[in-house]
Amino acid sequence: MRLRRIAVALGTLTAASVLAHAERVAAKRMVMDPADMAPPGFQLTGRALGGATPPTGIDVAAAAHLAGSAIATVGADQALVIDADSGDLVLVDGAGKAKARLAIGATASQLVFDATARRAYVAARGSDEIVAVDVGAKLTVARRWATPTEPFGVALTPDRATLLVTTVAARTLAAYDVATGAERWRRALAPEPRGVAIAPDGSTAIVTSLTTGSVERIELATPQAGASVSLAPTVASAAPIVFGQLAGPSEAGRSHARNAFAARFVGHDLALVAHQTSTPLQDARFGENRGSYGGGFEPPIKHEVTFIATDRRASRTVSALIADHQPKAIAWDPIRDRAFIVGYGSDSLLVLGAASQRGVKLDRTVAISDRESCGPDGVAVGADGTAWVFCAVSRKVVRVPMDDGAVAPIIAAEAVAPTRMSKQAHEGFDLFRKGNDGRISSRGAMACSSCHPEAGSDGLSWRIETHELQTPFLAGRVMGTHPYKWDGGDRDLAISLTSTMRRLGGGGLTPGQTKSLAAYLETLPRPRVPARAPTAVARGKALFESDEVGCTTCHGGKLYTDNATHELGGTLTQSDTPSLVGLARSAPYYHDGSAATLDALLAERAAVHGMAETVSLTATQRQDLIAYLETL
Repeated sequence: MRLRRIAVALGTLTAASVLAHAERVAAKRMVMDPADMAPPGFQLTGRALGGATPPTGIDVAAAAHLAGSAIATVGADQALVIDADSGDLVLVDGAGKAKARLAIGATASQLVFDATARRAYVAARGSDEIVAVDVGAKLTVARRWATPTEPFGVALTPDRATLLVTTVAARTLAAYDVATGAERWRRALAPEPRGVAIAPDGSTAIVTSLTTGSVERIELATPQAGASVSLAPTVASAAPIVFGQLAGPSEAGRSHARNAFAARFVGHDLALVAHQTSTPLQDARFGENRGSYGGGFEPPIKHEVTFIATDRRASRTVSALIADHQPKAIAWDPIRDRAFIVGYGSDSLLVLGAASQRGVKLDRTVAISDRESCGPDGVAVGADGTAWVFCAVSRKVVRVPMDDGAVAPIIAAEAVAPTRMSKQAHEGFDLFRKGNDGRISSRGAMACSSCHPEAGSDGLSWRIETHELQTPFLAGRVMGTHPYKWDGGDRDLAISLTSTMRRLGGGGLTPGQTKSLAAYLETLPRPRVPARAPTAVARGKALFESDEVGCTTCHGGKLYTDNATHELGGTLTQSDTPSLVGLARSAPYYHDGSAATLDALLAERAAVHGMAETVSLTATQRQDLIAYLETL
């Protein structure tokens, strides 16, 4: 597959805090049209994908249910919101005031709304089920059906007969008959799947991922077949300086696509995917910056939207830099051919005009917070073209009219539901996702959630202070697992967070804010784990606890750590014993990420050796032990 990169010159955003550096970098690659003296908006230096004319015969309501979000419009002046914090499904009016509510369960993720049947389908992430809800003056449960572990993304086929559901821990895409809840088919997915989007003609689906650097394109007529479409370039820079023992020449300067939460089709064969690109080992031809993530002098994370032209033969992609920090949700208005992308970390809404066309351009950007943080994680479009946004931090609905001259968002006066968090933990939740904040990172380029989406891991090993260090998984692994950092150098969490912000080049938070950030991390539950064969798990547990293998020598107790450091070789003199909680979700392994899989770790085919007596295990025994480890 041939990748073409599109440079984007970003116009002035309404939000004053939008990445100024991203604008400067984009401007360096901009090609100006001498005839256009207006401020640059969305200029492309490459061959754009898209057709000559916009697609026809697709209305707003039909386009809306082809991919899920945290919000969906209902008629002309209402919307449905699923709030992951409270776990409530809420029907709101045009002022964002709650009119009806239904408890679904904390961490519930996405919904789609069938405007014809007036029925919503909600992914109950915590209880492993889809909840079908009839929407009227009240919200009434019509049906529930079980899914594999941890449903997240939902999409309804154009005929409204089949619901597609992604599951995070189980790594599956499943199709369900909405009339009966019966499963039609199921297929395996790559790690950390999230959003799913269906083409308006029902032929194709795209599934996004947080850690693979690609999306999966699936032909729905033959769902077990499919193709992986890369979102990032594979060509690395020709840096003469090679970092460390593990990074070969092909790794220095290589960018990896990460945190692809959402996709949307804008036409039958063109999809948009919003994501970030990370460069964990930056070009070091001018020397290594030891006080940074990535070892370089430029921000190692940028944010992009990738256009994917799909057909049965191949997929072509082009990408554009955007100023939305951590883009998390996309909506499309087929009548006006506008695409809406929200920046979870920047509290911003980016609007693309002619979204399905070769002449795609930046229509406008809007700040969608005032004195209170927003944290937008859902966007929908009304029949009149108004954008409706749901804010995960404030738990408020924001409407953004698209009439000519209208730029001010209409922010609801009250939250749709109260938070379950303490005041301190909620402040930490806000700080964790905050982008464009110089207190946390140099030039505000990185947020905590840039490398730890949903408090997990980006699956990368970053160049930090002369070492390649793997991004640790956080959720369920923080409280009681001191000391911190891979070398065990930070005795408590506050010190660890402070040193992380120093490494990121941030000015630092106040002691109280650092405590709030720690309080948020300490409240996070363990990640969900995949189901494994009970007999294999039992055999693996016996091996794990046996004296012959010796895993419990260091990985004992409820958190599977001895809270100590050990000499294990590799690039660190001392290595901290990590918790094994959520091990199935935390690849790659070892402090340097040199073991790509658990099998590689147990077979000692990585850079760290002598951790346990696993070399003599048979292949079957290794698989049993892996089955157990993946349930921790």
